[in-house]
Amino acid sequence: MSRWFQSSSPKTDGMAPIATRLAYISLLVVILSVGLSCSSPDGAEVTGAPTKAAPIPTPTPINPQAALDRSGTAMAGLDTFHFRLEHSTGGTPLAQNLIITSTDGYVARPDRLSLEFTGSFGNFAMRGKLITIGDETFITNPLNDEWQVLQDQVSPLAFFDPAQGISRMMSQVTGPTILDIHAKEIHIGGRLPASALSPLFGATAGGIIDVELTIDLRNSYLTKVVLDGRITETELDGIVRTIVLDQFNQPTKIEPPL
Repeated sequence: MSRWFQSSSPKTDGMAPIATRLAYISLLVVILSVGLSCSSPDGAEVTGAPTKAAPIPTPTPINPQAALDRSGTAMAGLDTFHFRLEHSTGGTPLAQNLIITSTDGYVARPDRLSLEFTGSFGNFAMRGKLITIGDETFITNPLNDEWQVLQDQVSPLAFFDPAQGISRMMSQVTGPTILDIHAKEIHIGGRLPASALSPLFGATAGGIIDVELTIDLRNSYLTKVVLDGRITETELDGIVRTIVLDQFNQPTKIEPPL
């Protein structure tokens, strides 16, 4: 054994154990350093090449026809909703000599409708109210604002009925395509036979119109419909109707006015 290990000098006997510990600590530090340099923070082995970020999953494409089908089902299950109908030009014939240009109303399942409208009666501008309950429709007289029964009416419920009208319209949209997608809604374009709207607008021109539908992706409710084109024979070309729907399943009370 070397004299270094046999020395009993007070200056060297205590230094050997300290030096040994320091050597062990140094070795341990080297091992840990090498281990850390060869491993990722979560312990995965690093090969020396830069770690690539995990690929971002590609969103599943939305099928426009499937979105329409889901929305039709969701709308058919509604009990109540509110709607607004506006025209870019002209108006919709509601009854003989009565043309409406805008409406604001409520639908209550199964057969109740209440709305306020602006339009014209013959050559006179007018505002009025209309209530439909079952097969009866009441309307305010444009001359004295008194309620009366409307004869031979075209019931708006034939289209706005959540259980039948809207889902039937949506099922007849052809060539649906996605126009735009936001975080909460999808816009779908397509074409629609004017005859699909005959329960609301009466006798139709028999052509094809362009339609754009906005659907809430959170609940599949239809929130907006844009109808671009002539629906009835008496309308001018280029008429555009916009229907906005909201207040789904909100409490609504519709009673006869008489």
